[in-house]
Amino acid sequence: MELIMETTPFVEYRPQSVPVPESEQLGWSVAPKAVPHPAPRAEEADFPEDLAVVSTRQLRVLCNQTYRQLDRDFPPMEAIHQYEQLVEEIERREVQAEARTEPVRTRSGFRDNALFSRFELFSDGTMVGHVKYEMKGSHAVLVQAVVDPRFDAVDVEPALIRQVFLNAHRRRLAVVPYCPRVREFLAEFPQYRSLLPADQRRRFETTLRSARDD
Repeated sequence: MELIMETTPFVEYRPQSVPVPESEQLGWSVAPKAVPHPAPRAEEADFPEDLAVVSTRQLRVLCNQTYRQLDRDFPPMEAIHQYEQLVEEIERREVQAEARTEPVRTRSGFRDNALFSRFELFSDGTMVGHVKYEMKGSHAVLVQAVVDPRFDAVDVEPALIRQVFLNAHRRRLAVVPYCPRVREFLAEFPQYRSLLPADQRRRFETTLRSARDD
């Protein structure tokens, strides 16, 4: 009897290939995904190159934003310089506005001369007194008050020091009174002591109480 064997058609076996990422084919490690950087905050925006073309309102906004940078633990190095530039431009515009309303008046008033690090008081075009200072971050260290001997110190000195404190208040600067004349002024006018750093104010008031008790 003839044996008939059934055969199945031959199917060629081809193993299925698993796709390999291109980075592994080339022997590279998988690159980490790029993490987008957060957009800069408003106070970290580019500082204007020319402040003269910026509106006064925007100057004040920039001034407040720059001051907030000074409140950080690690403020940017350029923040102090930018803050001074903004304040000087605002004060320059205030002087110009005042000059337009009183054009016949000779030069009088108060200014911060950053070039010589001193606050200056003028009367009729003559500087009658100044206070030397040093900037330590957001602190103005008042070093020495000087009054021109041609003028009465009793009248000039309180007016000069008062303007220094008002200027510091407007610029949100703390005041460190190393100058003895400034300390005498603070003893007589306690309302300005709030501009001192907290530790300086406590030390100063403790010294005053001790002097009264003696």
